[in-house]
Amino acid sequence: MKILKILIIVFITFFIASFGYFKKDAIACELIGVTHFNEVSPDFYVDQSIDTSKQVELSHAVESAFKRVSDIYGTPTFNPRIIATAETKYAKFGFNPTGMQNSGLFRECIFLGPKGLNTDVIAHELVHAEVRHRTNLFVELTQLPAWFIEGTGIKADYRKPFLLENIDVKNDDVDEIKSVFYLSDFPNTKVKYYQASLIAVEPMNPKDMYRGLERLNNGEQFEDVFDEFF
Repeated sequence: MKILKILIIVFITFFIASFGYFKKDAIACELIGVTHFNEVSPDFYVDQSIDTSKQVELSHAVESAFKRVSDIYGTPTFNPRIIATAETKYAKFGFNPTGMQNSGLFRECIFLGPKGLNTDVIAHELVHAEVRHRTNLFVELTQLPAWFIEGTGIKADYRKPFLLENIDVKNDDVDEIKSVFYLSDFPNTKVKYYQASLIAVEPMNPKDMYRGLERLNNGEQFEDVFDEFF
C-alpha cells in the first residue's frame, strides 16, 4: 500500500511537471494577472517595456485589428486576452518574438512580442483565436488542417510578403502545404508555405467561414463543408 501511494504521488508530480513544461503558455495566460504585467484595460496586459505612449498606439492597433477581422470574416464573438511586451527575453520560455495565439485553460490568449506590436500581427492572431473559440477541441484536433488555420490568419495579415501581388507560388507548393494537417508539422520558418496557405483558402468567401465552423461543430466533416466553398 505504501509503495502504491508513492507511485501515485510520483505520477501526479510528473503529470503536473509535464503540464507545466508543455503548457507553460496556457499557465501564463491564466496567471498573467499575478505577474509584473499590468492590466491597462480589460484583458489587455503589458509589461514595463510598453510605456504610456506605446500603450495608446498599441490600443489603436488592437482596435484596427478587430475592425479588419470584422470586415473580412464578420464580427468576432470573443475578446481574447492580449499580453504584450517589447522585450525579447521571453523567447527563452518558448514565446514567439512576433506573435502567437494559444488557448489557456478557460480562455484564448494572444502573446505579442517586440516584432508583433502592430495591426497586421494582431489581426492574424485574432483570427486564430476566433477560429479556436468557435470550434470545440475535438473539431480543432481532428478537422482543422494547419494550412486552413494559417491561411485564414494570413488573409487578415497585410504585411508585404502576404499581399497577393507579392505572392508567386506554384500549384505544387499549394498541394504540398494542403498535405500538412498538424500545426506541429507546418514548416513555419518558410514564408512560401504561409503564402501557399493563403492561396489555398483564397477561393473561399470569408463571410462563409463562421458558418462553416458551426457546421463542423455539428458533426460534419471538413471536406464536406469547405469543399463547397473552395
